[in-house]
Amino acid sequence: MKFDPEAYSITIRKEEIDEEILYVGRVAEFPNISVYEEDFVTARNLVIDAIQTLKKIADETHKDFPPPYLATSSEFMERASSFR
Repeated sequence: MKFDPEAYSITIRKEEIDEEILYVGRVAEFPNISVYEEDFVTARNLVIDAIQTLKKIADETHKDFPPPYLATSSEFMERASSFR
């Protein structure tokens, strides 16, 4: 299977940090990845870049790289129904 950094559980949220509005990018599979940017697109691009960089390092050092989390459709439906 071809590596796809966009298959990971990426979130970009608009947050107020120290009285400044920033877009914060995180990846559920990599809790240590956090980016803070002034716009959504830059935050997303930096998160994708961070995942690609970690994968490259894992490949170069022959380390295992975690696969993306797989959410089942029933899990999604259960979460969505809790908001009704």
